[in-house]
Amino acid sequence: MVISCFLFSGSFFMLFSQSYIDTDADFTNFNKGISYFLLKDKQQAVHFIEKFFEEYREPALRIMFIDLITKNSMTVTKQFNRFLDNNHRSVTSLIGIALSSSFLDIPNSIAYLDRAQHLNDTFSSVYICMGFQYMKEKNYPQAELHYSLAYKNAKIPEYKIFQAQLYLKLNEPGKALALMKEEADRQPDNFYYNFYTAQAYFDLGQLDNMNVYVEAALDANPGTNDAPLLKAKYLAGKGDYKLAKDILRSLKFPDYNEDYTKTYGYVLFKLNDLEAKTNLELVYSKNRWDKDVNTLLAQYYNEKKAEKMNIQNWIHRALLCGTPKDRLMAIFPASFKFPDYKWLPFFDVKQIQWINNDLVVVGATQKSGGPGQLFFIDTTNFNIIYTVSYKGELHDIFISPDNQKIAFSATGDLGEYVYLVIVSGRSFQYRLLFPEPLPIGSAAIAFNRASNLLYITDNSISAVAFESPFSIVPPDGSPNKPVYDSYPFPIYQYNLAAQKMGQIKDMSWLGRIPIPAVKKYYSILDAAGLKSNIQELLEKGEKLDLTSSEIVKTFFDNDLSSFIIYLSDLKNAFQAILFERANNKILKVDETMFLGEKKYAELLLLDYDPSKKEILLLTKDNQQRLIMFNYKTRLSLLAADKVIEPYFDKAAGRIYALTERGKKKNYTETNLEIISLKPYWRKIVDSRRDIEKILFTVTDNFDNSDVYVSTFYGEVLKIDSDYNFHYCGPSLENTIHALSPSLDKSVGFINNRLVLVESEKVKWDSKKNLKK
Repeated sequence: MVISCFLFSGSFFMLFSQSYIDTDADFTNFNKGISYFLLKDKQQAVHFIEKFFEEYREPALRIMFIDLITKNSMTVTKQFNRFLDNNHRSVTSLIGIALSSSFLDIPNSIAYLDRAQHLNDTFSSVYICMGFQYMKEKNYPQAELHYSLAYKNAKIPEYKIFQAQLYLKLNEPGKALALMKEEADRQPDNFYYNFYTAQAYFDLGQLDNMNVYVEAALDANPGTNDAPLLKAKYLAGKGDYKLAKDILRSLKFPDYNEDYTKTYGYVLFKLNDLEAKTNLELVYSKNRWDKDVNTLLAQYYNEKKAEKMNIQNWIHRALLCGTPKDRLMAIFPASFKFPDYKWLPFFDVKQIQWINNDLVVVGATQKSGGPGQLFFIDTTNFNIIYTVSYKGELHDIFISPDNQKIAFSATGDLGEYVYLVIVSGRSFQYRLLFPEPLPIGSAAIAFNRASNLLYITDNSISAVAFESPFSIVPPDGSPNKPVYDSYPFPIYQYNLAAQKMGQIKDMSWLGRIPIPAVKKYYSILDAAGLKSNIQELLEKGEKLDLTSSEIVKTFFDNDLSSFIIYLSDLKNAFQAILFERANNKILKVDETMFLGEKKYAELLLLDYDPSKKEILLLTKDNQQRLIMFNYKTRLSLLAADKVIEPYFDKAAGRIYALTERGKKKNYTETNLEIISLKPYWRKIVDSRRDIEKILFTVTDNFDNSDVYVSTFYGEVLKIDSDYNFHYCGPSLENTIHALSPSLDKSVGFINNRLVLVESEKVKWDSKKNLKK
């Protein structure tokens, strides 16, 4: 009797019972339950999980899986974790914790599934979950492989749904149709088979074949929005726009739905409804490079004959999005231009940097699931001329002053790998600088002026040295280590000619190291040794933690030698010490000097010029005031208020500010305010109200400035010294992109295409100087 009670009590019972479930059970219902959970069909998921646990009784696991399906939270994750403490070989609970982690965006879900696979390499739910996780990570080859393995290990027809979703994502509707139609014909009451069959037919343009499956999906699940939306798309495709509008008008989505809003905008456009523009612009504001919406907006403004809208720019943008040229030529009059943009296919792009005006380096992957590589691209013909592979994940690219050497770093499990590429014309030499990764988290790298020495340190210095608490938290739980006791990371010097590396131990070298963060660190450290006030503020900052209402920050001048260190709390926004390197002098400043007594506003510092005794700052309150403060004369200039974006052309002595004029539904109307400081004058440019960003300025020898801006509608415009607007080409904002050194072309990553864009109107000459 005692033995019987022991066998059926506590953790031993769970271990015995779970081991039995994981090895001998029929998992058909479990697999189906997991599938419907991944499809976010709670009702079906609960139904099949309950059926499974009716046969294989395990109350603890049953409750956890039901909680996972109905109310997933950190509590559920902890429950699975506790269960695993006593049931180390439980494949089902490993699946449970992996799913809970994945849907809560907690790392390591793949690690749990890997462990489950090692325990049972024929458990199909492990593979369907791994495929689903790889889909989230956009690793489509691995997703396809694991979906296939799931079906190979258990012929669960629901698994085909995930394969069909993948093929539709990859624009292979024929493959999706082959999977779904057979199941839809076999199970006409199943929503998913019918819905994805109809979707595949729609993507193939076979509207006549899809309707019966749309209707079957509607009958199977009349409460969903997906099937009515697809029905409306079918009707719109058949030209029945009024009925499509009636269906769309009746749908209610809890959150913004791009497919719905775009479809509704298209239907309203076809019906010549005034609300079409609002819907299309809403989609555009959320996704600037949606191929369909850029094409539709081009059509909308062309048909409306909108004089103030640059229809040619919409055509440019549609082409850049990947809309076929012949399709656009069939829609628009021949009077428009349809340029052939040069492009290269890529799956993902991390970084783009120009080496010279005809050579660009791109950190990218060419195919989903493929390795990261560096691609050197000749922009004359726009072709790849050299490729570099590396270990780890690309962190950053650093180009030498002579533009002939490229250092880049990649983060691995054990540290940072550092590589060097030497460019000579169109010849390349490439090597890994150190056989083992450097023991740093991520690399900050800089060349000396002669480009023959390379300096490397841990980029974490930027995160810990210039804002309180000025300390490093050791991983072993020991007390925090103050950053300014001594430089906290190794600094390496690599001699490119001798190909030798050494570590700098003499901290007196800090001031000569060209890494910007190290130069800042040295400026503060050196000044603190000279001025006790700065040291006291650093020590105060060290005692604060990340949740403190007080914070100590630093801000530097252009040459990174003078700086402002200031304390901000809930009562005083700016209790500052200004350190001027030229005379090793400090001055104390607080916000009352430019805001007035008993006024508080959080501040954003924009510029500090110790030679002119000036600070430019923006208040982060409702008034958003842009203030130029001279701390010698204690005079302040309110440059502008309601400032959305400030821009300071320091060399020309001009402040540019985009200020809020009014709110439109999808964007903020702006004025461009230009303030010259010496001599003082002010100009408001309000002939364009859709300016969204100030890009840069170009000033000639006579102090005439051209201002380059981008607009909400995706244009780059030049504003000349007479305040006239000139179209330069489509803006690449909201993409990963880079402007060439000569400023007449850009490279941007748009919809899996790396595209070269050349400016239409910009002509540069040697008399002009760029002000970035």
